[in-house]
Amino acid sequence: MASRPIRPALVLAAWTFLVWTTRIRNIWTDDALTTGGQVWRTALAGIFTVFAVGVVVLWRRRSDVANWVRAFAVWTIGVWAIRAVQIGLADHGVAFKLVHTVLAVVSVGLALWADRAAHETATERTSRPTPV
Repeated sequence: MASRPIRPALVLAAWTFLVWTTRIRNIWTDDALTTGGQVWRTALAGIFTVFAVGVVVLWRRRSDVANWVRAFAVWTIGVWAIRAVQIGLADHGVAFKLVHTVLAVVSVGLALWADRAAHETATERTSRPTPV
């Protein structure tokens, strides 16, 4: 994958790393959560962190990251779709709902952008005739 097409995936990875590692700190400082709740939420944040780190590792190894980015994008969109409904229906204040709506919209937008860029590049590479 060339430098430009990987940029959206790296932006998604950086955004995700920032959002979800911050979430881990918040989880473990929330006295209202049980230990089980903290573990569950940390596992969810950990999966996002693994996806973000995976993009960087695969890119640095010059591996084909298109399928990893697709899985990352599907995961991101799926989790935020579920979380958006949960947050919308929960008894949270307007500010909380607004902040999480922005997080969801940015995350989903970056996921779509990264996936499209990765797969357009992969398609271009496979559709080019092989030189003789």
